[in-house]
Amino acid sequence: MLRSDAAPGGRRHQANLERVLDAASELAFEDGLEAMSIKRVAERAGYSPGALYRYFASKDAIVVAIMVRAIDALTASLQAVEAADPLGRLVAQSNAYRTMAEREPHAFALVSKMSADPRVLVVDDADAGQVVAAVERLFVPIVRSFLEAERAGLMEPGPAHDRALALFAALQGSLHLRKQERRMPHVIVARRVFDTALRALLRGFGAPVERVDAALAAHASTDA
Repeated sequence: MLRSDAAPGGRRHQANLERVLDAASELAFEDGLEAMSIKRVAERAGYSPGALYRYFASKDAIVVAIMVRAIDALTASLQAVEAADPLGRLVAQSNAYRTMAEREPHAFALVSKMSADPRVLVVDDADAGQVVAAVERLFVPIVRSFLEAERAGLMEPGPAHDRALALFAALQGSLHLRKQERRMPHVIVARRVFDTALRALLRGFGAPVERVDAALAAHASTDA
């Protein structure tokens, strides 16, 4: 949890805070959350450990902060998506996540760690609650798109929240294939697998095949 005596108080404070979080994210990406410590984060950020405690009360507080920052950044990108219809918005939102994974590997690694690691990463319930709240915010725009697609007759009736989770799980798995693409380019083309998974899910939820293909083609043309 962010220390109360380090509440945001200006641009300089915010810049220092971002510097600490950037350092922590880099260390988590390079060596894993387990290897991250107050001392190492302080050294990477150019602070003394004592100075770092002005911003964060513990390592857990730093872990929570970098996770929440990564999740909220993804949520903002999903909320910013514009599309002519909710089905097209679902495709665009899915591709916004792919873009984040490609351009911001630190953030993607944190989201992946949070969703895939079976271990308890944050012990304190209050701190863990901040991450849970961020995840709940993340799924709001996706669930809304599913509900609107159903109301527009672009999808068969079904549980929107479950569909959002299924979409996230499928796309998350396909994005992890990027690690092996260099070694097996004749077997794995991660972007193609991503589109295949997205197309199969939307069709399975009852979306018209021609509308799905049109949305995928439209987004492919913007990526070109």
